[in-house]
This record gives sequence, C-alpha cells and structure tokens, in this order.
Amino acid sequence: MREIKKAGLKMVDIMDKVQKIAEIGKSSREKQRIINVIEVFYIWDVLVTKLDALESIQIFEHMIEDNDLKIIKNKVKDGLFLGINDMEALMRDYDLPFPIRPPADVSSTVQIEAVNDRDIFLMFYEVIAAFFPILGIGFMQSTTPDVRKGLKNHLLLTIELQEMLVEYGKLKGYLNQPPVYRP
Repeated sequence: MREIKKAGLKMVDIMDKVQKIAEIGKSSREKQRIINVIEVFYIWDVLVTKLDALESIQIFEHMIEDNDLKIIKNKVKDGLFLGINDMEALMRDYDLPFPIRPPADVSSTVQIEAVNDRDIFLMFYEVIAAFFPILGIGFMQSTTPDVRKGLKNHLLLTIELQEMLVEYGKLKGYLNQPPVYRP
C-alpha cells in the first residue's frame, strides 16, 4: 500500500511536469482549451472561500485572549494565504477573471464581550471544515494535472490544519465530543 501511495504522489508530480513542458510557449488563450469549466469553477470557489474565511478571521482575531489560539490563528491564516496565492497563480496562468478581494485589514477596534476564545475557535474549526467538500470534489472532478496538484496540496494542508484544531479543541474542551462507548 505504501508503494502505491508513493507511486501516486510521483505520478501527479510527473504529470504536472509533463503538462508544464507541453505548455511552454502557449498563450493563455491556448491554455484555456486545456482546462475545463468544472476546474475553473473549483479554482474560483476555493479562492472565494479562502478570501471569505480570511476576512472572517481578520474581523475576530484581535479578540483572541489565549496565546495558543493566537498561534493557531497564525497557522490558519498562513494556510489561507498560501491557498490564495496558489489559486491566484492558477488563475493568472489560465487568464481567468479574479474575484473582488476583501480589504487587506478588516479588523475592528470594537471589543464584543459576548465573543470569547471558544466562539473564535469554533469559527476557525468551521471555516477549515468547509474546505473539505470543495477541495475533495474539486480534486475528484479535475483532470488537468496542475489543477489536480493544487487542489490536492490544499486538501492535505486542510487535513493538517484540521488535525491541529481538533487537538487544540480537545485540550481546551471546546469540541462537543461524542460520549465514550462502554459495552
């Protein structure tokens, strides 16, 4: 099984490199014939969702009190920025129209007392969880190697972020865990 996983990882990389070689000298218009409408939709959808998630995080990030949650917030933001940059690179490569970007900083100076670290954590948790269906279905429906690779990389990153959030949530008691099974 491990050999299949290694071969699969290499195959995506090999196909991506073959595609890049085949695209040398092609115009954006010619590259647009390679990509299909479903892939365009998922690149757009991932980018818009990441931009929306970033905006939500920026609104509440200054209200975080727990230092560990501040570290997690930074890792989540880094993952979002990475995804935004990668999806924008794909959009530039295929000359696709860009969505409207939110402001660079949307943080508020208003301190909402009803919002606490648990609420902010749950927002992070839901923001990251929202990417699984988008990235998973986008990956399954994509046939263009560089688009598949981009979606796959962000699906793996999302899994890592989700693991980090679950462990933090368990540690702080923020997750509603199912009861322990006792026969």
